[in-house]
Amino acid sequence: MSAIKSPRDFFFNVDYFKYLAILREQKWFILVFCISAISTSVALTYIYSEKYQAATMIFYRPVESSILRQKSNEAFGAPVPTPSFKVIGQTLRDIVASENILRPVVEELHLDRKDKVYYPVWYQRWYHETKDFLKEYSSKLMMLLKYGRVIEEDPAIKAISGLRETIDISATKESYVFVLSIKDKYPERAAMIVDRVGDTLVEWLKSQDKDPAAEKYNILSEQMVMKERDLEVLRREREALLGKAGVVSVRDETHKGVGNIYEMELEAERISSQIQEKRKKIAKYSNEEDKKSKVYINPADLKRMQSERLFDEIELEGLAGRLTNLRGSIAAKKDDIQKMTNVQRKLDAVDIKIEAETRDYQHLKDMYLESFERIASVKSVAMVMHKAAVPGKPVSPIKLYHVGLTAVLSFIFSTGLIYVLAYFNVRVFFASRGYKARTDDRTENVAEQSNA
Repeated sequence: MSAIKSPRDFFFNVDYFKYLAILREQKWFILVFCISAISTSVALTYIYSEKYQAATMIFYRPVESSILRQKSNEAFGAPVPTPSFKVIGQTLRDIVASENILRPVVEELHLDRKDKVYYPVWYQRWYHETKDFLKEYSSKLMMLLKYGRVIEEDPAIKAISGLRETIDISATKESYVFVLSIKDKYPERAAMIVDRVGDTLVEWLKSQDKDPAAEKYNILSEQMVMKERDLEVLRREREALLGKAGVVSVRDETHKGVGNIYEMELEAERISSQIQEKRKKIAKYSNEEDKKSKVYINPADLKRMQSERLFDEIELEGLAGRLTNLRGSIAAKKDDIQKMTNVQRKLDAVDIKIEAETRDYQHLKDMYLESFERIASVKSVAMVMHKAAVPGKPVSPIKLYHVGLTAVLSFIFSTGLIYVLAYFNVRVFFASRGYKARTDDRTENVAEQSNA
């Protein structure tokens, strides 16, 4: 049993001319296969519509804004990270492919209508009409195979979908400059679409900075007007309470009333003391008269004592009446103070509401000023750097690329096909050498394997 050869020995001992001989024998098959594939590829480049690419550059940078209060953006309870260039680029790519941007472009440039192109030569018109006819009915056939029926699509939606497939925006490395490009079969229209999409995108980006602030500004304006009305109602209620009480300041009136009550209480105590003194004095007069009635007394002295007693009784009645009136005044003043206390309680409740509404109003005013500052201070954050130039050369199909790629692939495929068919001895594309020649080949293979 012979030793197993190493891969290096096997590599250098292979008879490559034997394996290349079959390619020489079938060179015409390879040539015909490659020429037919190249011819088909070239024919397809003429069937496939030429695409012209127009592009422009858009400058977009972060917004410069000032805030009066500290704020933070959160999502699901966590702070939102600062967007990277990749996130900004992907966001712009999604925005430019949205219907908000594409629909106005389609409606303004009438991309949902069929093109009416004039062809100077009859065969050009026939060629393009035939191509459009085949494209239309092949699309309907595919729709019939997919859904079982032909669905009439909205021309606007169809145009938006087609425009979405040909539009692209990409960043030039990590910078705030983005390239907006569009492919279309008409060069002038491609440039028009790029310019219109760029302008629409810039307007939308600017509106995203000002529109939310303007909307917030309007909402805050309405809320401030409502707060002012509420404050005015509370102030009028407070004035009505004071007007009903007939005072300017309840606290001052209460303080003044307490002082008056204190003075009247002192006066009442003083009068009460005088009344007691008068009563004691009158009682003393009575005792003196009883004592003097038992002894001899001068009539003049008796008359004088009776006169003094009479005057003291009259004065006592006056003091008693005065004390009664004074106590009535004290009671009335206490009732007034109680009423003032109730009014003050209501005023305190109204003042608390006024203070709360004033605090809310000040908070709304701060946010209102911030929104106004944002509207006034937001600068242009996006701009189209230049108009799109009308392309003079199509970007696809490039016949040289198609022919070169088809030639390489067809040669590789035809060569592999020859070896596969030869290995399985399939004579579909090759001329058969007969049964005897195939028997001799098998005998030679067996002999080579036995020698090995």
